Amino acid sequence: MAAKIQALFINPPLVVARLGGSSVPQDAYVWRQSPDPRADGETAIAPTWSLTILADGSAQPQMPSELVFRDGALIRPVCPFLEVWALMGEDGSGPNSWSEVPLTTRLLTQHGANESNVTFRVDAHNLKAARRTANPALGFGTDPVVEITADQHQPVALLATSPSNARRPMIPRGRNIPLGSVQVIRSRPNPAAAPWSGAVDLDIIRLRFTPARGRFYGPPQAAQTTRQRPFPAVDTVNAFLNPDAGWFGAQPDGDLAVPGDTYDGAEVRGARSLGVVDDTCEARIEAALRLPGSRTPLRAFANVFVAPPDFGPDRRPFLSLADEINDRSADSAARNAGMSPAERDAWIEDLFERVYETVSLLNVDHYRSDRGVTLSRNRLAPALAGDEVVPARQAMGREDALRNPLYTVQAPSPNRRLPLSEHARRQHRAISDVQALRDFVALNPGRIQALVRGPFEVEDIETPVESTMRMPPFMRQSNAQPLTLSSWQYQLLIDWVNALGAERLVLEARAPLSSPADERRAAVLARLARASGGNR
Repeated sequence: MAAKIQALFINPPLVVARLGGSSVPQDAYVWRQSPDPRADGETAIAPTWSLTILADGSAQPQMPSELVFRDGALIRPVCPFLEVWALMGEDGSGPNSWSEVPLTTRLLTQHGANESNVTFRVDAHNLKAARRTANPALGFGTDPVVEITADQHQPVALLATSPSNARRPMIPRGRNIPLGSVQVIRSRPNPAAAPWSGAVDLDIIRLRFTPARGRFYGPPQAAQTTRQRPFPAVDTVNAFLNPDAGWFGAQPDGDLAVPGDTYDGAEVRGARSLGVVDDTCEARIEAALRLPGSRTPLRAFANVFVAPPDFGPDRRPFLSLADEINDRSADSAARNAGMSPAERDAWIEDLFERVYETVSLLNVDHYRSDRGVTLSRNRLAPALAGDEVVPARQAMGREDALRNPLYTVQAPSPNRRLPLSEHARRQHRAISDVQALRDFVALNPGRIQALVRGPFEVEDIETPVESTMRMPPFMRQSNAQPLTLSSWQYQLLIDWVNALGAERLVLEARAPLSSPADERRAAVLARLARASGGNR
């Protein structure tokens, strides 16, 4: 019995598109091990096969010779592709036996279908103002949903309007806010012996999502200037929203959206919303295949999140979307328990490499000055002799009880303007090597547990804008609380640290060291302490 198409899925099911003012999309790239031992980090980015869309809607693979992130002042947008894949199996078989194959024109032909049998529905909306005011009429998006078939290969604009039933539409009738566009790529067979064979299949049914340009829109009042606001919030050409719709002049309820101050106008105490919105959105994409003789189409879904440009595109974050999804996986505990010691070491090293890459982007001195909480009582310790970090009682100051008393940091100087930032990079660069991290844990028992913040942990002295030096220090998540590792990351890290402690106890219990051996051990640990540098 021949295998048939039993189901569809979209690959990847979740993508992030990034705004950019340039009309040239960002070329694709990958992270790889840095070939330069003197590079600032363990990884580097390298170009990979990228698709250039031709005038007829087909794609031409290109291997860029260099990576360009902006054209003049305009940032190149990230425009992801979404591919449609099929699950193949015999009738009556179970999903566990189905195989994954790309949905191509060849496969459609084998099933008596063609591109016209594939339909895409794109529903894109921006609901920020609606969420902050609990007023659905202030949302805007594609109304009705954009629907195109896979044999339509010209770009289709995603033009957002206010809901059709809004009594006072924020976007006036006849106007719209562009949220980007989508385009179904024309499929064609790979040429024989193409250099991209094995990396790109041009025959796959794929859709490209191009985000908007990163523009702001508001009522006429938002284009005006005042003494407190010397620059207009929006360009005059984009100041066409209805000021009477309910967003302009609103004072959003912080209980509805946290943090509650992320809107234009909130920077002035007691002020109300300027009525400004942006052209980001979330899009729900549905792919449907109706095969001849089938009464019910096969469907698959994906989500697109549109976000600002990546601040450090050549650096990996220590907390990613994949980490967040893993945190919600029911088998995370079993996955952690099933890792071998070597796999755990590799995972820990990768985590601390990514921690270093994140730290290398931060001005720790500025964030500490702006967001460090003032300490008191049991949070304080005797001032570190020779340390010059002031204010002394602010988090990470010389009286902070979390500071490592073995190390000091000098005051800013013309030759060292950001001493805390330099120290953080030096220390995290050192412990991004797993063996150096093992030495750090041995030299500082309990230090990791004390420094690394637990998942979603907020200390009793912390405020929405100030925090302690616990890791990661002074960084905020989307709800204005201290940023943390995900639950499964934290548990795996602590389990690894505890296992090292257990190994040390076992080794120490096997046989006491002789006096000469004990002296040599103390000398080695002292040398490691002097060489590691830093105050953590």
